Amino acid sequence: MSRHTFQQISPHVHWLSPDGTTDRPVLGAVAGAQATLLVDAGASPDHAQTLLHETAVHHLPPPAYLALTHWHWDHIFGTAVFPIPTFASVETRRQVVAYGRLDWSDEALDHRVETGAEIAFCRDMIKLELPDRTGLVIRPPDVAFTDRVEIDLGSLTVHIIHVGGDHALDSSVIYMPQDKIVFLGDCLYVDIYAPQARYTSGRLFPLLDCLLGFDADYYLAGHHTEPITRADLEAEAALLRGIGQIVTRHGRSPQTIQAAVQTLVGGPLTEDHQELIDAFLAGLPA
Repeated sequence: MSRHTFQQISPHVHWLSPDGTTDRPVLGAVAGAQATLLVDAGASPDHAQTLLHETAVHHLPPPAYLALTHWHWDHIFGTAVFPIPTFASVETRRQVVAYGRLDWSDEALDHRVETGAEIAFCRDMIKLELPDRTGLVIRPPDVAFTDRVEIDLGSLTVHIIHVGGDHALDSSVIYMPQDKIVFLGDCLYVDIYAPQARYTSGRLFPLLDCLLGFDADYYLAGHHTEPITRADLEAEAALLRGIGQIVTRHGRSPQTIQAAVQTLVGGPLTEDHQELIDAFLAGLPA
């Protein structure tokens, strides 16, 4: 039985649902009149092949391009499956090239966790997703851009735009103005490689401005099981801004911060609220 569903959200945009079992993210297929652009390469060759299978079953035009949202393993381990031009930001390409030179044995992974070069969560998910990595090939992007690039798929133009953010400084989004859809990758998530999961207002707030600046109805986030509506993103952005501003204003006074956030949300704090407070606290200058 498939671990995923392949769904169509607009006339040209399809998405493969994520699977938290091994932290597989959302993958995408944007079909124009002449060609299909794929979004992210997946957590393994098997994950990548699942996307290819779905594009064939649904009779989409042949995949002709691949866009990578950022360098993290679960978005790039399937790159060798796609012998098509691959686009990514300059920093994503640099990181993917570096990844391709690493030893991916269990021993090497464990050592990188011990030295702080990798985190235990990613190590554990990699072992579950791809127990045998002896033949793993990570193919670097063919085309690297600094700001943005546009690709014509035939009666449809796709915009790949570097946006940054805390989760990965190299993050890019894939925007389809005609369909009003944005693939976010993981750009809205916290920095998981910091000593403690963190948000910084200096990176997050401009990112929110950028994302809400798109004329978009839906946003597809890397590990969300449902599309995010524009109204939902606006509400989430307001909450993030509010908590970030409160933490910045009150520094490291937990009781004052909690009281102010309770006022902001109009009720008791949930576990999610506290996690956001902790993330912004972790992002304050030392």
